Amino acid sequence: MRKTAQFLTLLLLIGFSSVNAQLNILSGLKGGTYEALANDIKGASKQEITVLNSEGSVDNYNQLINLDNNIYVTFMQYDVLLANELQNPDLRKDLRVLLPLFLDEEIHIITKKGSKINNLKDLRGKKVAVGVRGQGTFVTAQTIKQRTSTAWIDVEMNSNDAYQALLRGEVDAYFYVGGKPIASLFDLGKDAPLKLVNIKSSSLDDIYMAKKIKKGTYPWQNENVSTYAVATMLMVNIHNMSKDTQRKLNMLLTDTENGLKGFQKTGHQKWKDVYTKNQTMDWPYYYLRPVVD
Repeated sequence: MRKTAQFLTLLLLIGFSSVNAQLNILSGLKGGTYEALANDIKGASKQEITVLNSEGSVDNYNQLINLDNNIYVTFMQYDVLLANELQNPDLRKDLRVLLPLFLDEEIHIITKKGSKINNLKDLRGKKVAVGVRGQGTFVTAQTIKQRTSTAWIDVEMNSNDAYQALLRGEVDAYFYVGGKPIASLFDLGKDAPLKLVNIKSSSLDDIYMAKKIKKGTYPWQNENVSTYAVATMLMVNIHNMSKDTQRKLNMLLTDTENGLKGFQKTGHQKWKDVYTKNQTMDWPYYYLRPVVD
Protein backbone atom coordinates (compact mmCIF):
# COMPACT_ATOMS: atom_id res chain seq x y z
CA MET A 1 0.00 0.00 0.00
CA ARG A 2 2.85 2.34 0.93
CA LYS A 3 4.64 1.60 -2.36
CA THR A 4 1.44 2.32 -4.29
CA ALA A 5 1.05 5.65 -2.51
CA GLN A 6 4.67 6.54 -3.20
CA PHE A 7 4.22 5.65 -6.86
CA LEU A 8 1.10 7.81 -7.17
CA THR A 9 2.90 10.68 -5.43
CA LEU A 10 5.77 10.36 -7.89
CA LEU A 11 3.35 10.49 -10.83
CA LEU A 12 1.74 13.61 -9.42
CA LEU A 13 5.13 15.28 -8.96
CA ILE A 14 6.15 14.42 -12.52
CA GLY A 15 2.89 15.78 -13.85
CA PHE A 16 3.16 18.93 -11.74
CA SER A 17 6.74 19.62 -12.80
CA SER A 18 5.95 19.18 -16.49
CA VAL A 19 2.90 21.44 -16.32
CA ASN A 20 4.78 24.14 -14.43
CA ALA A 21 8.06 23.83 -16.31
CA GLN A 22 9.59 27.19 -17.10
CA LEU A 23 9.34 28.65 -20.57
CA ASN A 24 12.32 28.27 -22.92
CA ILE A 25 13.27 30.98 -25.42
CA LEU A 26 15.67 29.91 -28.16
CA SER A 27 17.78 32.95 -29.02
CA GLY A 28 20.87 32.70 -31.23
CA LEU A 29 24.65 32.73 -31.08
CA LYS A 30 26.20 33.31 -27.67
CA GLY A 31 27.03 37.00 -27.29
CA GLY A 32 24.74 37.96 -30.17
CA THR A 33 21.82 40.37 -30.46
CA TYR A 34 19.12 37.70 -30.12
CA GLU A 35 20.60 36.52 -26.82
CA ALA A 36 20.70 40.08 -25.48
CA LEU A 37 17.07 40.74 -26.43
CA ALA A 38 15.95 37.46 -24.90
CA ASN A 39 17.73 38.27 -21.64
CA ASP A 40 16.00 41.68 -21.52
CA ILE A 41 12.65 39.90 -21.89
CA LYS A 42 13.63 37.40 -19.20
CA GLY A 43 14.56 40.19 -16.79
CA ALA A 44 11.18 41.89 -17.16
CA SER A 45 9.02 38.79 -17.10
CA LYS A 46 6.83 37.72 -14.17
CA GLN A 47 7.54 34.06 -14.95
CA GLU A 48 10.67 31.94 -15.02
CA ILE A 49 12.33 31.92 -18.44
CA THR A 50 15.36 30.03 -19.68
CA VAL A 51 17.31 31.64 -22.54
CA LEU A 52 18.96 29.03 -24.77
CA ASN A 53 21.56 29.55 -27.50
CA SER A 54 21.45 28.21 -31.06
CA GLU A 55 23.35 28.34 -34.34
CA GLY A 56 20.97 30.93 -35.83
CA SER A 57 17.61 31.32 -37.56
CA VAL A 58 17.67 28.06 -39.53
CA ASP A 59 18.58 26.09 -36.42
CA ASN A 60 15.80 27.93 -34.57
CA TYR A 61 13.26 26.94 -37.20
CA ASN A 62 14.30 23.28 -37.06
CA GLN A 63 14.01 23.21 -33.29
CA LEU A 64 10.70 25.08 -33.24
CA ILE A 65 8.92 22.54 -35.43
CA ASN A 66 10.29 19.69 -33.29
CA LEU A 67 8.24 20.14 -30.12
CA ASP A 68 9.80 17.10 -28.44
CA ASN A 69 12.53 19.44 -27.17
CA ASN A 70 10.02 21.73 -25.39
CA ILE A 71 10.89 24.76 -27.57
CA TYR A 72 7.81 26.89 -28.26
CA VAL A 73 9.40 30.34 -28.73
CA THR A 74 12.29 31.30 -31.03
CA PHE A 75 13.82 34.25 -32.83
CA MET A 76 13.59 33.93 -36.59
CA GLN A 77 14.27 35.87 -39.78
CA TYR A 78 11.25 36.37 -42.03
CA ASP A 79 13.04 35.11 -45.13
CA VAL A 80 13.99 31.88 -43.32
CA LEU A 81 10.31 31.37 -42.55
CA LEU A 82 9.25 31.97 -46.16
CA ALA A 83 11.97 29.66 -47.51
CA ASN A 84 10.74 26.82 -45.30
CA GLU A 85 7.13 27.45 -46.28
CA LEU A 86 8.06 26.53 -49.84
CA GLN A 87 8.97 23.08 -48.53
CA ASN A 88 6.07 22.84 -46.08
CA PRO A 89 2.97 24.78 -47.21
CA ASP A 90 1.11 23.89 -43.98
CA LEU A 91 3.39 25.97 -41.73
CA ARG A 92 0.79 28.71 -41.27
CA LYS A 93 -1.45 26.27 -39.39
CA ASP A 94 0.99 26.01 -36.50
CA LEU A 95 3.54 28.84 -36.57
CA ARG A 96 2.56 32.31 -35.39
CA VAL A 97 4.29 35.67 -35.01
CA LEU A 98 4.31 36.44 -31.29
CA LEU A 99 6.00 39.81 -31.73
CA PRO A 100 7.81 41.35 -34.70
CA LEU A 101 10.96 42.74 -33.17
CA PHE A 102 12.82 44.97 -35.60
CA LEU A 103 13.18 45.67 -39.29
CA ASP A 104 16.79 46.62 -39.49
CA GLU A 105 19.05 43.62 -39.63
CA GLU A 106 20.69 45.19 -42.62
CA ILE A 107 22.05 43.07 -45.46
CA HIS A 108 25.71 43.96 -45.97
CA ILE A 109 27.63 42.89 -49.07
CA ILE A 110 31.27 43.78 -48.50
CA THR A 111 34.10 43.94 -51.00
CA LYS A 112 37.55 45.50 -51.23
CA LYS A 113 37.97 49.23 -51.60
CA GLY A 114 38.81 49.95 -55.24
CA SER A 115 36.93 46.88 -56.46
CA LYS A 116 34.77 47.23 -59.58
CA ILE A 117 31.92 45.50 -57.72
CA ASN A 118 29.41 48.27 -57.04
CA ASN A 119 26.01 46.53 -57.30
CA LEU A 120 24.40 43.11 -57.58
CA LYS A 121 24.97 42.61 -61.30
CA ASP A 122 28.70 43.10 -60.77
CA LEU A 123 28.73 39.91 -58.64
CA ARG A 124 28.12 37.69 -61.67
CA GLY A 125 30.84 35.07 -61.93
CA LYS A 126 32.50 36.30 -58.73
CA LYS A 127 33.32 34.19 -55.67
CA VAL A 128 31.00 35.31 -52.85
CA ALA A 129 31.06 34.08 -49.24
CA VAL A 130 27.43 33.44 -48.29
CA GLY A 131 27.60 32.26 -44.68
CA VAL A 132 27.10 28.64 -43.68
CA ARG A 133 24.08 26.35 -43.69
CA GLY A 134 22.12 26.68 -40.47
CA GLN A 135 22.48 30.47 -40.39
CA GLY A 136 20.06 33.10 -41.64
CA THR A 137 22.78 34.83 -43.68
CA PHE A 138 23.00 31.78 -45.94
CA VAL A 139 19.22 31.82 -46.58
CA THR A 140 19.26 35.57 -47.25
CA ALA A 141 22.10 35.23 -49.76
CA GLN A 142 20.35 32.37 -51.56
CA THR A 143 17.05 34.27 -51.65
CA ILE A 144 18.72 37.30 -53.25
CA LYS A 145 20.63 35.09 -55.70
CA GLN A 146 17.49 33.27 -56.86
CA ARG A 147 15.18 36.27 -56.99
CA THR A 148 17.60 38.51 -58.86
CA SER A 149 19.10 35.72 -61.05
CA THR A 150 22.59 36.85 -60.14
CA ALA A 151 24.91 33.93 -60.90
CA TRP A 152 27.80 34.37 -58.51
CA ILE A 153 29.86 31.42 -57.20
CA ASP A 154 28.87 30.43 -53.66
CA VAL A 155 31.61 30.00 -51.09
CA GLU A 156 30.19 28.63 -47.83
CA MET A 157 32.03 30.40 -45.07
CA ASN A 158 31.17 31.98 -41.76
CA SER A 159 30.83 35.76 -42.11
CA ASN A 160 33.35 36.31 -39.31
CA ASP A 161 35.98 34.40 -41.31
CA ALA A 162 35.19 36.04 -44.64
CA TYR A 163 37.06 39.29 -43.96
CA GLN A 164 40.44 37.59 -43.94
CA ALA A 165 39.44 35.47 -46.94
CA LEU A 166 38.61 38.69 -48.81
CA LEU A 167 42.01 40.17 -47.98
CA ARG A 168 43.73 36.99 -49.17
CA GLY A 169 41.82 37.08 -52.45
CA GLU A 170 39.98 33.81 -51.77
CA VAL A 171 36.62 35.55 -52.25
CA ASP A 172 35.62 38.70 -54.11
CA ALA A 173 32.87 39.74 -51.70
CA TYR A 174 30.89 38.43 -48.74
CA PHE A 175 27.48 38.69 -47.09
CA TYR A 176 26.96 39.76 -43.50
CA VAL A 177 23.41 40.16 -42.15
CA GLY A 178 23.13 42.13 -38.92
CA GLY A 179 21.90 45.35 -37.39
CA LYS A 180 24.14 48.28 -38.23
CA PRO A 181 26.67 49.04 -37.06
CA ILE A 182 27.99 45.49 -36.81
CA ALA A 183 30.62 45.70 -34.07
CA SER A 184 33.19 43.47 -35.79
CA LEU A 185 33.04 45.59 -38.96
CA PHE A 186 33.07 48.90 -37.07
CA ASP A 187 36.08 47.87 -35.01
CA LEU A 188 38.20 47.36 -38.13
CA GLY A 189 38.83 51.12 -38.09
CA LYS A 190 39.08 53.77 -40.79
CA ASP A 191 42.00 52.13 -42.59
CA ALA A 192 40.16 48.89 -43.37
CA PRO A 193 40.30 48.44 -47.20
CA LEU A 194 36.56 47.83 -47.53
CA LYS A 195 33.46 49.19 -49.19
CA LEU A 196 29.77 48.25 -49.22
CA VAL A 197 27.94 47.10 -52.35
CA ASN A 198 24.58 48.60 -53.32
CA ILE A 199 21.64 46.17 -53.21
CA LYS A 200 18.57 47.25 -55.10
CA SER A 201 16.01 45.16 -57.01
CA SER A 202 12.23 45.30 -57.31
CA SER A 203 12.20 41.51 -57.00
CA LEU A 204 13.19 41.87 -53.33
CA ASP A 205 10.67 44.51 -52.31
CA ASP A 206 7.97 42.07 -51.13
CA ILE A 207 10.31 40.31 -48.68
CA TYR A 208 12.73 42.97 -47.45
CA MET A 209 12.48 46.57 -46.30
CA ALA A 210 14.52 49.09 -48.32
CA LYS A 211 17.16 50.82 -46.19
CA LYS A 212 20.15 53.14 -46.42
CA ILE A 213 23.46 52.67 -44.68
CA LYS A 214 24.71 56.23 -44.41
CA LYS A 215 28.34 57.12 -44.98
CA GLY A 216 30.26 57.18 -41.75
CA THR A 217 28.22 54.34 -40.26
CA TYR A 218 31.54 52.50 -40.38
CA PRO A 219 34.85 54.40 -40.09
CA TRP A 220 35.94 53.04 -43.48
CA GLN A 221 32.63 53.81 -45.26
CA ASN A 222 32.82 56.90 -47.48
CA GLU A 223 29.49 56.75 -49.37
CA ASN A 224 25.78 56.17 -48.73
CA VAL A 225 24.68 52.69 -49.76
CA SER A 226 21.26 51.29 -50.66
CA THR A 227 20.36 47.93 -49.16
CA TYR A 228 17.54 46.01 -47.51
CA ALA A 229 16.73 44.90 -43.99
CA VAL A 230 15.58 41.46 -42.87
CA ALA A 231 12.57 41.41 -40.56
CA THR A 232 13.07 39.41 -37.38
CA MET A 233 10.26 38.09 -35.19
CA LEU A 234 9.56 36.06 -32.09
CA MET A 235 7.82 32.96 -33.44
CA VAL A 236 5.70 30.43 -31.55
CA ASN A 237 4.40 26.98 -32.40
CA ILE A 238 0.77 26.43 -31.35
CA HIS A 239 0.52 22.79 -32.47
CA ASN A 240 -1.16 20.74 -29.70
CA MET A 241 -0.37 23.54 -27.28
CA SER A 242 -1.28 22.80 -23.67
CA LYS A 243 -3.31 25.25 -21.61
CA ASP A 244 -0.31 25.80 -19.37
CA THR A 245 1.91 26.73 -22.32
CA GLN A 246 -0.81 29.03 -23.65
CA ARG A 247 -0.92 30.85 -20.31
CA LYS A 248 2.85 31.24 -20.42
CA LEU A 249 2.77 32.66 -23.94
CA ASN A 250 -0.02 35.06 -22.99
CA MET A 251 2.10 36.29 -20.09
CA LEU A 252 5.21 36.51 -22.27
CA LEU A 253 3.42 38.62 -24.86
CA THR A 254 1.89 40.92 -22.24
CA ASP A 255 5.14 41.36 -20.27
CA THR A 256 7.14 42.07 -23.43
CA GLU A 257 4.71 44.67 -24.76
CA ASN A 258 4.43 46.32 -21.33
CA GLY A 259 8.20 46.35 -20.92
CA LEU A 260 8.98 47.78 -24.33
CA LYS A 261 9.52 51.39 -23.24
CA GLY A 262 11.81 50.23 -20.46
CA PHE A 263 13.79 48.05 -22.86
CA GLN A 264 14.26 51.05 -25.15
CA LYS A 265 15.77 53.05 -22.29
CA THR A 266 17.95 50.49 -20.54
CA GLY A 267 18.05 47.36 -22.73
CA HIS A 268 19.86 46.49 -25.94
CA GLN A 269 19.91 49.38 -28.44
CA LYS A 270 17.95 47.36 -31.00
CA TRP A 271 14.80 47.74 -28.89
CA LYS A 272 14.64 51.31 -30.23
CA ASP A 273 13.82 49.87 -33.66
CA VAL A 274 10.95 47.63 -32.56
CA TYR A 275 7.64 47.55 -34.38
CA THR A 276 4.89 45.74 -32.48
CA LYS A 277 2.64 45.73 -35.54
CA ASN A 278 3.94 45.25 -39.06
CA GLN A 279 1.51 45.08 -41.95
CA THR A 280 4.22 44.22 -44.48
CA MET A 281 4.73 40.71 -43.08
CA ASP A 282 2.15 38.33 -44.48
CA TRP A 283 1.97 35.81 -41.65
CA PRO A 284 -0.62 34.96 -38.95
CA TYR A 285 -0.15 36.54 -35.52
CA TYR A 286 -0.56 34.99 -32.10
CA TYR A 287 -3.17 36.92 -30.13
CA LEU A 288 -4.05 36.80 -26.48
CA ARG A 289 -6.79 34.26 -25.95
CA PRO A 290 -8.62 33.32 -22.74
CA VAL A 291 -7.61 29.91 -21.41
CA VAL A 292 -10.64 27.87 -20.40
CA ASP A 293 -9.99 25.01 -17.99
